Amino acid sequence: MRRFCWLSLTLMTVLSALLVCIPAFLIRPFVAQTQRGLALSYQMRSLSPTWTLAFLVIGILLTLQLWYSSLPRLRKSLIGLFLLILAASAVMARQNHFEWMFHPLLQPGYVSISKATHVKDADMVLGIRLGGDSRAYPISLMAYHHLVNDVVAGQPLVVTY
Repeated sequence: MRRFCWLSLTLMTVLSALLVCIPAFLIRPFVAQTQRGLALSYQMRSLSPTWTLAFLVIGILLTLQLWYSSLPRLRKSLIGLFLLILAASAVMARQNHFEWMFHPLLQPGYVSISKATHVKDADMVLGIRLGGDSRAYPISLMAYHHLVNDVVAGQPLVVTY
């Protein structure tokens, strides 16, 4: 019975971690993605909240079974590590960790082209011209912030990428 508990706990820990890690690896901004990889990722993302929670509950029950069967300290530490991974997977399955890399600009600033030394000639920009007013928004910044609220030629705009 103890062997079955260890095998089950190990398998559930690995599966739980894979349910969270595979989509995080396959869905990466700014990297080419395949349709098949995205479909697999979204399927795993939809299943992961339920399955990781089930694995955590069953893992706790298995841990109780194993804990009181006079195990050495090293094995109890391994059980603790498995429970930590199961709990972390259950939490991460409920997070949108893809958005963690995107942070809003708290105090965005605009400068004239002569002062925009951080934008190189080869950099891609989103550009707009309204009336006699022009703006350029560097793609390298837009990719991480997605939105810019600006006023061009007296017209309020939301620019997105």
